[in-house]
Order: sequence, then C-alpha cells, then structure tokens
Amino acid sequence: MGSQTTFLCICLIASAVIMVSVFVKSHHFFRCLFLSSLSGIGSLFAVSVLSGITGIALGINAVTLSVSALGGIPSVIAMLIARYLMLR
Repeated sequence: MGSQTTFLCICLIASAVIMVSVFVKSHHFFRCLFLSSLSGIGSLFAVSVLSGITGIALGINAVTLSVSALGGIPSVIAMLIARYLMLR
C-alpha cells in the first residue's frame, strides 16, 4: 500500500468517526446522515464540473459515489487531497 493510499484511509476513518459522533449527539441521526450523503454527492458532482478550471478531476464511478455518500464533504476533500498528492 502506498503512502497516498494510507493517508487517504486515515483521513476517511477520522472523518467517519467525527461524523458519527456528531450525528449521534444531534439526536437526528438519519436526517443528518441523509443530508450529509446528499451534500457529499453534490460536492462530488461540483468537483467534476469544475475539474476543467482546477485541473484536478475525480471520476464519478461506484467507488467515489459510495465514499462521498458515506463520508460527505470531508471524504470528497480527502479524495481531492489524495488525488492532488498523486499528481505531484
């Protein structure tokens, strides 16, 4: 496993732990989960649309959709950071 993959896994696990703790404390777990999933998928599509301007693209496939739906915006940011580090 490469260093970028390890970094991405650590970021995704950390964001998942933070998100679950926030969802549980809010007492509206499923509503928060739904809104987080919706915002994650929306941000993935926004990244895809803006890839011509930024130069960093994330493909829309089953893996990226699943990760963005489960992790929300923090997971999309983690995927962008990992993609940026791979391009360097």
